Parts: sequence; structure tokens; C-alpha cells
Amino acid sequence: MTTRDELFPGTDPTSTAHREFDWSTTSLGPVEHWPAALVSAIRTVLPSEVGMLLWWGDDLVQIFNHAYTPMAGELFPKAVGQRAEDCWHFAWDAIGPLADEALRGTAVHRRRELFLLDRFGYPEETYFTFSYSPIRGEGDTVNGVFVATSDVTQEVLTERRLATLRDLGTVSVTAAAGVDSVCRAVLSRLSENRDDVPFAAAYLVGDDGLREVASFDTADAVLSTTDLGDVASRVAASGVAETVTVGPTSALVQPLLASSDAPTGVLVTGTSELRRVDDHYRVFLELVAGRITTALTDAHSYAAERRRAAQLEELDADKTRFFENVSHEFRTPLTLLLGPLDAVLSEAADHLDDRHVQALQSARRSALRLQKLVDTLLDVARADAGELRPRPEPTDAAALIRDAVNLFRDSTDRAGVELTIDSDTGGTLLDLDRTLWTHLVMNLVSNAVKFTTRGSIRVTLRGPVAEVDGARRLVLEVADTGPGVPEADRGKIFERFYQVAGVSGRSREGSGVGLSLVSDIVAALGGTVEVTDNAPHGTVFTVVVPTTTADAEPDTVAPTDLVTDLGARYVGEAEQWRPIDSDGTRSTQAPPTDGQRRVLLVEDNADMRRYVTGLLEDQGWHVAATDEVDTALATARATPPDIIVSDIMLPGRSGLSLVDEARSDGRLVRVPIVLVSARTGSAQVIEGLRIGADDYVVKPFQPAEFVARVRVHLELARLREQLLGDAQREISSLRIALDSRSVLSQAVGLIMAQENVGPDRAFEIIAKRSQTDNVKARILAAQVVDDFVRELG
Repeated sequence: MTTRDELFPGTDPTSTAHREFDWSTTSLGPVEHWPAALVSAIRTVLPSEVGMLLWWGDDLVQIFNHAYTPMAGELFPKAVGQRAEDCWHFAWDAIGPLADEALRGTAVHRRRELFLLDRFGYPEETYFTFSYSPIRGEGDTVNGVFVATSDVTQEVLTERRLATLRDLGTVSVTAAAGVDSVCRAVLSRLSENRDDVPFAAAYLVGDDGLREVASFDTADAVLSTTDLGDVASRVAASGVAETVTVGPTSALVQPLLASSDAPTGVLVTGTSELRRVDDHYRVFLELVAGRITTALTDAHSYAAERRRAAQLEELDADKTRFFENVSHEFRTPLTLLLGPLDAVLSEAADHLDDRHVQALQSARRSALRLQKLVDTLLDVARADAGELRPRPEPTDAAALIRDAVNLFRDSTDRAGVELTIDSDTGGTLLDLDRTLWTHLVMNLVSNAVKFTTRGSIRVTLRGPVAEVDGARRLVLEVADTGPGVPEADRGKIFERFYQVAGVSGRSREGSGVGLSLVSDIVAALGGTVEVTDNAPHGTVFTVVVPTTTADAEPDTVAPTDLVTDLGARYVGEAEQWRPIDSDGTRSTQAPPTDGQRRVLLVEDNADMRRYVTGLLEDQGWHVAATDEVDTALATARATPPDIIVSDIMLPGRSGLSLVDEARSDGRLVRVPIVLVSARTGSAQVIEGLRIGADDYVVKPFQPAEFVARVRVHLELARLREQLLGDAQREISSLRIALDSRSVLSQAVGLIMAQENVGPDRAFEIIAKRSQTDNVKARILAAQVVDDFVRELG
């Protein structure tokens, strides 16, 4: 006979409840009369760490272990000894048939079975994995049911909620028209999980307060109630989530922060009547709001990017219109500049002195350069607008290339650079746009002339060449022995306004649109352009353009002045890169006379160099001109000038390097330096003043102002040197006086020691000797000291 204390010995609440229960009130009767099979089963169940339950007898009286008690919820301890049907009456329609099956001797196993259980005072959505096993007695009788069960509710809910969150994360933002569409798309995905979110609504903050942009199943939830409206407004203002009762359930009202700290909206998510809002449930709803917030943030960013793209597109269109308008506006004053200049040079040049003729020629070259820049900007605008369309006509390509390249021969000869042309098209006429091809060739050749200071430039034309695809192409190569293009810059040199840093040439001047226009022209012609190395040093530009053979005969192609007209603008620019030895500004006059002010001018543009030299020499100053920093420093160190006037933008090292080195050189540290810049308020000017430049002049400048500013610094330098000279002479006189006083003091001391007298008496002795011998006191004192030194020796 087994007692209750022996059968339920544990100290846990479950064992205690089973011990204290009056089992005689059940069909099982007192514990002491329980059959051995039941006792054995209980002793198997109670120690297990897995939730286990025994249903015994025809009415299935319940006995369970402590691991099962949490599954009973608030039904414990009443569930102890209770009939299974009475305990689980709210779900017995589902449980009863399974129990009957086990009582008939068939084991039952289910995974993640849904039951609506009333364990906590409300119908609860639960999921269990369990097995019902019959407990057999003698013969084929079944005495009871052994139940092994696991509550997998949280596992099922977590998987379901994670799937919802993953689904929310797949909402496409770019495909949506805006934040409203994003809200609708997200809530549409959320509506697929009605078990966790039975209803929802999204509101966005507008000028008139909150406005609903998306919802589902809100009619039954009475989301238009005053309480909810007040809560939503409060959450939108505070950014703090609140819970509100809506009908038979509740809803969590959360802020949507989107792209700013202030809420841009509110999300209302209903909660299931079949689940208590515990920490897991609340975290899920917060993550839902977080996903919507992320989607809204992305939508705002995407919308902002679209607005920015639209603004950039509009800005690009404005830039194109600006280039077109400005280019056209420049053409009238350029016409009024070039026309009179050409007229004066052709009709009145014989009546002018050489200096005025050179000035007019310089002005004409500058006007042609400006016209080239205007035409380039207009071509850039046309290219950006997609209006750079070829107009092919029968052309002798070889002759066109030769004529265009030969215009630069005078410039290369003066620079000591070999220029060769190898153009062979077999005498075939090709359909080409002559204007585009002329611009293409002259841009590439002028670029080569600018950066090739020694060596050679080779222009090669081959075609039409048959390719693998059967098409025929014209191949143009321009190879030079210049500094080359670093590999890191090769993908950028055809970009608008890009210039390779640190590459020296004849000039630092340039707009940075020449090679980009080359790329535009080649693209308009349907070809390609690439840049490669020219061993052992230099660059090769290769242009490959499709072409077709023209039907016309060579004799029928009329010559044009196109190359000459366009070439004047490119060659005019190249003329301004002339070496200093060939531009007439290398000082060949006699050395400066005594007292003549000496000016060192550093300028790479030949016309500007000649012009500034004339302004300075008109003041009676001696000018030594150079075009780069290293030569300027060597000249200044050999014979320090009275002032240095330097451009900032120079080939190789800039004018800032000159200032920096001069200020660290003891021979040049006090020489005034005036910088000349075409960039008003540029960082280079500021840096130049910071490291020691005395002044800067902005181009274009008034000649009188420029000369006046140079004169001011010359006078200030002269005054400074005069003051320093006076101060030096005063220091020398003082040193002599101090030396004299020192000798006299030594003599007085020696006489005081020899004659045993005081200082006044010793000084009287020296004074009397001086008068008697007619010798200065300082000389006499020196003799006294020398005599004393000889006696010691």
C-alpha cells in the first residue's frame, strides 16, 4: 500500500497540490487503493523534466508533473485530479476525439497543433506538439492515456512574425511613386498576417494635421473614435508610443520618425484578441514600425535623390543655355575687336613703329584665343544638348590632316620640336565632316605642342581600314614625347574641365575642355578615342572612326579656307607659348646702370611677358624676364633683384614655390615679391600672401595701377634697406665706442694698481700724459695696456 506522501514526495507546488488533494472524491478513490500500474506510471511521470500528463480511468482523471504545470496556466491547482473533459472543456471538441482514439488503443502524435485554450481568463491561441499513448492493462484493456507534450506557441509565433518582418523588408521603394505608396505597399504586406495584426492604419503628418494614407480592417476596429484620434495626435507630437483600447481589443500607436527626429507619421497596429500583449508581442510591433520607418526613410531619400537629379538636369540645361547665350553674345564684341585689328594691321602697319605693331598683333592673337574659347564653349553646349551632328561631305582626308598639322610647324620649329606627318588614305575621298575633323586634329596637335618641350610630335592617319566586322574605319594617331599621362588620370582626362595635376608643359593656362570636346566629337562621329604610353616616354592618342568612301571624284572637291580660318585660333594660342629665347623678351640690353632698379619678371605667356616688360621698362627699370621658377631662382640668387613680379600659374612649379624658396633664402628674404593671378580671391593667392608674398595683382589690370603697385614696393624696399643701413652704422659706432671705453677702463685699472691711487686720480694721470704728449687718450690707454702685457710676457 502506497500513501500520498510516498507517491508525491516532492516539495514543488505541483507535488504539494497532488499530496493535499482529496483523491477519494474522484473515481480513482484513495491513493492507498490505487493499482500498481497507476503507481508505476506516476513514478515514471513525476521526476521527468518534460511536461507529462496522465489521464486515468474511463473519465480520464488528471495527474501531471511539475514540468507540465506552466502549461496549465491559471487552471492550476484546480486541474489536479480534475476530469480531462471538465478541465479542457473549451477545447474538448478538438482534444476529445484524440483522447478517445488513444483509449481505443491507438497512439496519437501531432506537431504544432493549434488549440484555443482558456488558461488565463481569455481564449488563447496556443500550439502544442504532443503524443497520446494508451496505457494498457491486462489483456487488451486500456487503463488510461499517457500524454507527453511541449508548448511550442512562442516558437510558432516567432517564426510567423519573422516571416512578416522579412516580407516587409522586401517592399520596393524605387518602384513606388512616393511615401504614400510606400505606406500602402507596407500595409498590404502586413495585412497578410491578420493573426498578429488584425487591423492597422498609417497616418502621415500634413499641413492640416494627421491624414490617413493606408489601412486595412479598420471599420470594425472603430479607428475613427475620438480616443484614438487624440492618442494619435499626441504620439505625433511627442514621439512616444501609447496603447489605446479599441473596441474589444487594444492597439499600439507608434511614431514614424522617417528621415528626421520629429515624427513624420503614426502607425496604429491592432493586437490579437487571442494573445496577451507580452514583451515578445510588443517587440514585434515595434519592429514592424521600425521596418515602416526604414521604408519611409528610403522613400524620402529616393524622392530627394529624384529631386536632386531633376535639379541637376535642370541645372545642366541652364548651363547649356548659358553657354549658348554667352557664346553668341561674345561673338559681336569679338567681331568688333578682330575686324578693326585686322584692318589696322593690314592698312596702317607701315605707319606704326614696331612696338605698336607687336602690341596690335598680341591683341589680335588674344582675341583669336578668346574666339576659340567661345567656339569651344558653344561646341560643348551643342554636345551636351545632343546637337553635335556630323555633316559629311566628300573630303581628301590626308590633305585636310596635312594642312591642319602644318599650321603648327612654325611653333614647333621655334621650340626645337620635330613635327612629322604621315597621312595616307590611298588617294580615296571619304565622307567626313570637315569642321569636326579639323577641330579634332587641331585640339590633339595643339595639346601635344603645349606639353612637348623637347623631342618630337608624330601625326599618323591610316584608312580606310577594314575591321573584323566588315566596317571600314579611319585611324588617327597623335604621338608626342611629352611628360605623358599618369595611368590613374587616363580615365578622367576626357571629362569636362579636368586637368592633370603636376604635369609640366609650356603653360599652365587652359580651360580643361579641349580633350572633353575631342571625346564629344569622336562620340558624335561614332568612334572611340584612347590614350596610351609612347615608349620610352610620352603619350599616344588614338582615334578610330567609321567612314565610308565618297562617290565624288578628287577633281570635283573644291578647296576651302576652313583649315586656315579655324587654325588661326589654335595657332594664335600656340604663339603665346613661344620659348622665351624666341619671343623678344630675353633681356639683351646692357647690364643695369648704377642706381637703376632691377625687376625680375616670371611669366609663361609670351604676349603677356612682352606687354609687362614694356610697362616696366617705360619706367626706366631694368627687366630680366624668364618663364619658369627654377630659372628665376637661379637668376635671383646670382644677382638679387630689387623686386620680383611673378605669375602664379606657371609650367612645372607654381609661383608659390618661388615665394616659399625665396623667403627661406637669406639672399632673397627681403626682396619684395608681387604675385599676378587671374583668379580673384583664390586659395593660391591667399596661400601666397601667407608664406611671404608682399602683394598680388588680379588680371586684367590697369597698367597705371600695376606700375604704381610695383613702384610702391620698390620704394618701401629702398626705405627699408636705408633704415637697416642706418641702424647698422649706429651699431658699428656703438661697438667702437664700447671697445674704446673698454681699453680706457683697463688702463685706469692698471694705473690704480701701480700708483696705488683712486680712479679719479688715475684718469687725471692719463689726461695729463695725453696733453703733454699730444696723443689721444684712447691711444695712450692702449699703450699702457700693451706695455703691461709685454712686461708680463
